[in-house]
Amino acid sequence: MKTFDFQGQPIKYKHTGEGSPVILLHNGGTAHVIWREIGPLLSGEHELFAFDLLGYGASAKPGRGYTLTRYLDFLEAFIDRHRLAPVNLVGNCMGSAISLGLAHRRPEKVRAAVLINPLTEATFLAGMLGSTLRLRLRAPRFSRRLYGLLARIRIPALLAPMILGFQVGARGKSGRVHRDPELRSCFTGREQMRSLLGVLDDLGNYGYLDRLEPGTAFPRLCTVWGQQNKILSPKAGRNLNSTLKPQRQEWLEGCGHLLMLEQPDEVALIIRDFISGDADQPGSRRPGTEEG
Repeated sequence: MKTFDFQGQPIKYKHTGEGSPVILLHNGGTAHVIWREIGPLLSGEHELFAFDLLGYGASAKPGRGYTLTRYLDFLEAFIDRHRLAPVNLVGNCMGSAISLGLAHRRPEKVRAAVLINPLTEATFLAGMLGSTLRLRLRAPRFSRRLYGLLARIRIPALLAPMILGFQVGARGKSGRVHRDPELRSCFTGREQMRSLLGVLDDLGNYGYLDRLEPGTAFPRLCTVWGQQNKILSPKAGRNLNSTLKPQRQEWLEGCGHLLMLEQPDEVALIIRDFISGDADQPGSRRPGTEEG
């Protein structure tokens, strides 16, 4: 893996393929490995940069600074250093929030963005773990003390399949995604809980994404949701789409939070078609016509 130095912190990434550049950003709790299935399906036409974000995988784990603003600063710095603009962005959950945030901050640097299960304050609050954020908002002093205690915990290997089983849908379970050793190791790594809690502590700053109303100069957007997502609410995702008005939206049945591993061929096809400019490919669902 290659290394990008950001504010003195080594950020690791996998660089493959040739063609128009695509940056791949994972969700909280995992690493660049979530893109391993779709990477080979895209690398023949695109130059891919798949990151381990700050706090995850092989990248630096400083124990603090896991804020949306800092992730945006990192992404903008990388794009500028490598002269990638305008670049295509593909993210999952937190990675989608970072992609959408940069499209808002620097629309001229983003060509198109594929937002898979986008994390916002509203989509998280409406999910099955929303109570953790409500506690943070209602009892900030208590929750900070609780976070401090939980941050010291290293997730036992026996719990990793259960955590992953909660995240995937029926397709993921039938494909035994939750049993994959490489994916499980993401959750048992050093400082993993601290990184996750750092993002949770910052979720109030993701709220502006729920209110974004892109204008004509905004980069093209595609949203992709797993209809069995328990972490983030697909119903809240529909509300988000009503303001984002993406050029394309997809709702994948039987899938949860890790679509790129649960249904990789379909996800790769959606990404490839959309970033090539074919927003109206058969199977795309325009705003207001989603199913489920």
